Amino acid sequence: MSLFYVEPELVVAHGRKVLFLNPNDLQIFKDIELPTDLTTCGLKPTANEAGEEPSSPKGDVSILNVSYSPDRQLIAVTTAGQKALLLYKSRPEHAKLLSIRPLSRASSALRFAPDSTSLLVTDKTGDCYQFDCNADVEAPPKLILGHLSIVYDILWTADLRHIISCDRDDKIRVTNYPASYDIHSYCLGHKEFVAGLALLGDQQQLVSVSGDKTLRIWNYASGEELLQHTLPAPAVRLQLLELVPGQRYQAAVLFYDHSAAVGLYELQQSTTDAQWSVQREQLIEADAGNWHIGNFALCDQRIYVMGLLQDNSWTLRAYNSQTGEEDKTLPDGWLSMVVEQFAGQAPSVPEDLSVWFKKRYDNVSDYMERKKRRIEDTSKPPK
Repeated sequence: MSLFYVEPELVVAHGRKVLFLNPNDLQIFKDIELPTDLTTCGLKPTANEAGEEPSSPKGDVSILNVSYSPDRQLIAVTTAGQKALLLYKSRPEHAKLLSIRPLSRASSALRFAPDSTSLLVTDKTGDCYQFDCNADVEAPPKLILGHLSIVYDILWTADLRHIISCDRDDKIRVTNYPASYDIHSYCLGHKEFVAGLALLGDQQQLVSVSGDKTLRIWNYASGEELLQHTLPAPAVRLQLLELVPGQRYQAAVLFYDHSAAVGLYELQQSTTDAQWSVQREQLIEADAGNWHIGNFALCDQRIYVMGLLQDNSWTLRAYNSQTGEEDKTLPDGWLSMVVEQFAGQAPSVPEDLSVWFKKRYDNVSDYMERKKRRIEDTSKPPK
């Protein structure tokens, strides 16, 4: 499931379909529906090693990630099953497929460059590839950097000088670009996976959320931590809305295994000493225990939350970001109409987010118990 908001469009992806909606005038701008077999739209067999014959793509097609280019001219879609990157031209109204390129592994994150000329795709082994949006479809991607574990989010700074990535091993890495063999800095301090990143203007500052139940702000150039705020539960997704350029932001955090679905945190930088603080907190109570929440989109006054009900059918709901209550201002049936657009799509299986956490093994207690028994045995008098 993919869900995000880019003024004025709400982008919703589920199964093989992507909808581009305007929630203000309740219109559908455009839609994309992928075929059940991507070879019918140009996906070619992937090359094998050792001179073997290329293998044909197999598996059920489902959308993993969707992203809009900053200039709003391109749409990127990555898929599972038949693993591919599809690039569309977004204008005019109906999206036009420009290219389809095979991926060797399922993608974990997707990000356009600020100038919209290239695209970063990370996979679940930690590798990050750069695709040229202007190159011929046959041009191979460039392996630009790699982590030792899955990468959950990746950013490109506005000046194109750095790529910032975060992974399951609780690291935030700042890599120089285009000399991506050179690591500029690390932002270290999280104790669990780092799930999401967002830039705070152009001040070389960054916000991150983690499975260690913290939200943190960093100077990414130096790696210095500027703020640490405790969250009520592990965080698995982050979105940021700019309220006052460079000074005030609203951060929305999706929680793992918590009664509240989303937490809202107003971040503000002091004009006197440039220190960051959390000015306001709001929890969105979305009866999260009764359905599996997969994603959300942060708008000006509203938060859209999508997920799977207990019968594996999916639903979309809207909440007021000020009160935290379900939004009743939308016309009756509009959200249901959106859900009906995805009728016939194969049901999704909720991702098991418990595997994101580190596996901890206690081999000390057993050792101490055996040591205690040895000491007791040696202290006994001989018979």
